[in-house]
Amino acid sequence: MDNATIISLALFSTVAAFTPGPNNLMLAASGVNYGFKGTIPHIAGINAGFLLLIFSAGLGLSQLFIALPELDSVLRLLSIGFLVYLGWKIARAGPIEDAKSSKPLSFSAAFAFQWVNPKGVTVTISTITAYTGASATPTFDLTIIMIIFAATTLGSTIAWAIAGQMIGNLLKNDRARRRFNYSMAALLVISLLPVIVSI
Repeated sequence: MDNATIISLALFSTVAAFTPGPNNLMLAASGVNYGFKGTIPHIAGINAGFLLLIFSAGLGLSQLFIALPELDSVLRLLSIGFLVYLGWKIARAGPIEDAKSSKPLSFSAAFAFQWVNPKGVTVTISTITAYTGASATPTFDLTIIMIIFAATTLGSTIAWAIAGQMIGNLLKNDRARRRFNYSMAALLVISLLPVIVSI
């Protein structure tokens, strides 16, 4: 992988990581309701799960999707169900004092979600196909991909959680927080529309 390709990959990774998607919307909502510290397991789960997904795709998981196209539909259905459930949980988040007794998304739940996250799976398969498909040094290229995505994913997850906490600091009453939670739940469900249409 030459320098121009690395720059191209870094730009693609940055855009993919920082643009709104299910992970980032959930992190912002978690930051509002639980603060940055309470969202750390969620951040760690996303990063670990996504990097393992990239690594697995680099070892040939993407070929499995090509060989079994119906697997894509199954994962999309699981994704829809899980995101609707999470949207419902966000919308039903209680008053400010209740957030202290409820629990944010755990490391294991965030980790597992990466395997059915439509944006993450699409980005992963596209990246592996585009940047290692005809490479003479696939192991080296996969290492570069993982390093770049590790940096951009960590940066974006931290940034979205901090942004959520900052918004949470502005939402001083339960009514404002409820409106925010409803908005985030609606955006999460809206983000499913491309997935639903593609089934």
